[in-house]
Amino acid sequence: MANHGDPSRLVLCPHISLSHYRGGEKWVTTLANRLVADGVDVSVRSLPYVPDGERRVEVSTVLDDRVSYEEAWHHDLSAFDTAYVLYVPLSGLFFRGAARTVAGIHSWVYVSDRLYEPHYGAVPTAVKALYRTLGERDLGRFDTVHAVTPAFDSPHPDTRYIPNFVDTDLYRPDRAPTGETFTVLVTAAHIPEKGWDLARKVARALPDDVRFAATGTSDDPNVHDLGFLDEAELADAYARAHLVLHPARVDTDSMVLNEACASGTPVVTSPLPTHVDDNDAVMRRGTVDAMVRTVRTVHREWRRDNGYARRCRIARMMGEAHDEDVIYPRLKRLLLDDATAEAPP
Repeated sequence: MANHGDPSRLVLCPHISLSHYRGGEKWVTTLANRLVADGVDVSVRSLPYVPDGERRVEVSTVLDDRVSYEEAWHHDLSAFDTAYVLYVPLSGLFFRGAARTVAGIHSWVYVSDRLYEPHYGAVPTAVKALYRTLGERDLGRFDTVHAVTPAFDSPHPDTRYIPNFVDTDLYRPDRAPTGETFTVLVTAAHIPEKGWDLARKVARALPDDVRFAATGTSDDPNVHDLGFLDEAELADAYARAHLVLHPARVDTDSMVLNEACASGTPVVTSPLPTHVDDNDAVMRRGTVDAMVRTVRTVHREWRRDNGYARRCRIARMMGEAHDEDVIYPRLKRLLLDDATAEAPP
């Protein structure tokens, strides 16, 4: 293991450009901004890899200008005391030299029991195969492993399970008035891994008095496109919606669920082992027909004022359990090598 120095200089290392600005990239950006606001000397060093060439933001518009950001295929991190690397096998070939290293497990690739999943592309499948081959030894090169879900069966003796956090001041029920028309909202990417094909099937089966909205753009006549939304606009959309649909096939600690619940908006999602147990706010359904029936049930409850408000209250309570002020201090202690950081449960 590396010799630990004064952990005052921290670098966050995503393997995807922040300009792609999906789950992991948003997580890094949010964390870096919060850390620098706390006076931590934090930088971001990223690989220039952009899935499908989709750069959704200019990094300078989302990352605090006090955070140094660089993209390259190889980074010398010898100037940093701690490097937090969003883990992919053989990360050490790209990020080298920090005194202390933490591997961040954020991907379904390391949770799923199946080697081959037909909805996955070649790159995630290759990563999964590589992890199956050398993951235990490769993770052993890190000082600590951080996983956002206990569903990850870690081979590393120093593994910390700390979930994602959500800003419950930004994502809150009273941020915007709920729409007059019952609205089902989809905010995940339009890809099979996140169940976009399933969401479209649900949209086709819903009655005319239900509005089906989704972030991004599509050519589906049953979907009301909201376009790309910044964080404030996304929070407004969650607050206006009556129900969020998230039929993901792959997920870890889902920010869709966290943001929806913080907004007091119930969720219909898929029964993944990384999702919370079925309850009145987060309803796990395994088929399109079951999802459609549940949407109709919640719609009926809302229309008759019979039980819907209770679902919203439970959702908000679940969101508050992931509040930034609750989760962030645990993560900060981990990153700054505090001896009081949580051990495995």
